[in-house]
Amino acid sequence: MMVLMKRVFLILILSNLLFFSCNKIHSAKELFDLACEYEKNAESDLAMSTYKQALDAAKSEGDTTLLGLTQQYMGMLLLEQYSFDEAIEMLNQSAATTKHNPTMLSYTNAGIGRAYFIIDSIDKSIQYFKDAVYHAEQSADTNVMSVAYQNIGALYNEIGNYYEALNYIRLSLKYNNEEKEIPRYHLNLAYIFLDMKVNDSSSYYENILKQELNSIDDKTLKVAINYFLYNKAMTENNIDSAFHYYRTFAEMDMELLKERLQQNVLEIQKKYDYEKIENDYNLELLKKQRTLTILLFLLLTAGAILLILANRNLRRRKEELRMKDEILKFENEILRLNEIKGDYKRNLEWKYMLVYSMTLMDKNKTESHYKMIKGKIYDNSETAFDAVMKIFEEEHPGLAEAIRQKYPVLSDTEYKVGIMALTPFSSQETADILGKSINTINKARTSIRKKLNIEEKDSIEEKLKTEN
Repeated sequence: MMVLMKRVFLILILSNLLFFSCNKIHSAKELFDLACEYEKNAESDLAMSTYKQALDAAKSEGDTTLLGLTQQYMGMLLLEQYSFDEAIEMLNQSAATTKHNPTMLSYTNAGIGRAYFIIDSIDKSIQYFKDAVYHAEQSADTNVMSVAYQNIGALYNEIGNYYEALNYIRLSLKYNNEEKEIPRYHLNLAYIFLDMKVNDSSSYYENILKQELNSIDDKTLKVAINYFLYNKAMTENNIDSAFHYYRTFAEMDMELLKERLQQNVLEIQKKYDYEKIENDYNLELLKKQRTLTILLFLLLTAGAILLILANRNLRRRKEELRMKDEILKFENEILRLNEIKGDYKRNLEWKYMLVYSMTLMDKNKTESHYKMIKGKIYDNSETAFDAVMKIFEEEHPGLAEAIRQKYPVLSDTEYKVGIMALTPFSSQETADILGKSINTINKARTSIRKKLNIEEKDSIEEKLKTEN
């Protein structure tokens, strides 16, 4: 009898638990907050799935504000995943949903502008960033206006329209309400004047940044400022200062990487870069000492030896410039990777970057350190495309072979261009890796569209991904 009562009691408890769990329905706001948390933790698939649930819940609740916000966040997440057409479509839906909310429209149009910029549609990108500015001004919210001005200023800086960039960056600074963000504006202005080769203004902001450096708490900003100071010193051929700022930049950047990733390929490569720069610096000091000794000796010799010295210094100068170019190529790629979320994506992007860097260095393959670096990145017998294919197979197992089998009409060049379209490389980078002209790459893309019946509004990437 007691056993039977216990069983009945247990069944009642389980029934109640099942009832409450089945009737616990999350609201749209709860689902949205949960999706944001997933995205923050770099769990992209879970975030996207939960955003879709929040979307349905917001529709059923009739909450248009949350619906538009969810569409906006989904669009930005799709943008991070390189699904540009889907991102633009979702962001346009957000704009239609929140057409009477200028603040939302400003952020949404900025997202669309960013998507068009990434796919090299500059005119459309400018148009949407201008729309973002217009809606920000309609909102009369100084924070929104500051962000909109900063976005379009950064765009104009990227495309080399420095005067427009200066105008909008200064407007953004005018409406900025956070004092801690001021050094970031000074850094942007310093870079613009450096690119414009306006040395007085660039040096003015350089001095301000040096004064602000010790009072800044943001480690990422401090890293960026030290990298600018390194660039500035290199333009002035101040090797000692350049090494000092590069060492500070590398040490701080290594510290940030350790906090984020602990141990991965990027950290190892960064350490290698630092040691290489340090070794090159020591070699440079030895060269200077040797040059001084030679100069003292040459003071006692004939003018013919002075001519030899001039030729020697010219070769040394060429080597310094070559070293500077290689350092900048690697470090610019490293800074670009900081925007990518998730260890797996970061590793893949890093591997792609290394292959492309080797492609750019290929013209200097006779130099002593080239083969050592190439051997560590991929076998010396491989082409750059072979190395890309290895990484591509790691990211998309079996997809390359499936494309080759399904589309035998594609020529070898068209097949390779199609594969490269599914990687993060631009058309120019694809041309570099395949050893073709940019005109050849564009013709191949046009031919792919014709052979596979891909309409202009559709992307080659989506065709190759979704049908295989």
